Amino acid sequence: MKLYNLFFSPTDSTRDVLDFLSIKMQTAAEDVDLTLYQSKDLKMTFAPDDVVLIGVPSYAGRVPQTFARRFAENIKGSETKAVLIVTFGNRAYEDTLIELKDLAENSGFQVIAAAAVVTQHSIVPQFGAGRPDGQDKAELAEFAVQVKNKLASQNTAAITVSGNRPYKQAMASAMAPVLAEDKCIGCGTCVIACPTGAIDKSSFECEKAKCISCLRCIKVCPMNCRYVPEEILAKLKAHLAPLCASRKDNEFFI
Repeated sequence: MKLYNLFFSPTDSTRDVLDFLSIKMQTAAEDVDLTLYQSKDLKMTFAPDDVVLIGVPSYAGRVPQTFARRFAENIKGSETKAVLIVTFGNRAYEDTLIELKDLAENSGFQVIAAAAVVTQHSIVPQFGAGRPDGQDKAELAEFAVQVKNKLASQNTAAITVSGNRPYKQAMASAMAPVLAEDKCIGCGTCVIACPTGAIDKSSFECEKAKCISCLRCIKVCPMNCRYVPEEILAKLKAHLAPLCASRKDNEFFI
């Protein structure tokens, strides 16, 4: 068995969960990172005896459409066993997991397990702060053992996950980060890191039509010169506050 971590993870939260699971499965994993713009044409076909952990964050209750396109066009399984991981910022993941399952199965993967895992919210970090915490990690460790045992038993029984078809309508991006030009040193880190190639390599300005509000450019900037305008952030906080007030549970399907 060869294990792969295949992910779209602009702020690394999803990637960290997959790393944690593969460590707990006691199997070294090879990364397949579909986050980078440079990976948009990466083509891979996985073997029947491979196991692939497939992870994405929930974007307003849906699979990030940038990932969905790349995956559907370029990633293929051969009845390859897959474990699906959706991360969400203590609000809800809605149709993300069922959409990811459909994508995986349509591309030739056999989904044997899945999980929806709470992580810190990527835009408003006060929601889900510190998660996955100790309790979450204990649950994830137990899930990793269950997955490993299922693989060892050669049990490939189909699973059912939460979500609805048709999926909820995907929401357009409304939060392109702004550049503080007085801080920018023109290093180009954001240009290389942007998943959609939305940042101009000369002006370093973000093209709103291409931006998916993943905030990767904010995370990677060494000078902290990108930000979401406060008035937009305030509106989002007010909208999310009642939805994120209570602690949400992780959900596991195996």
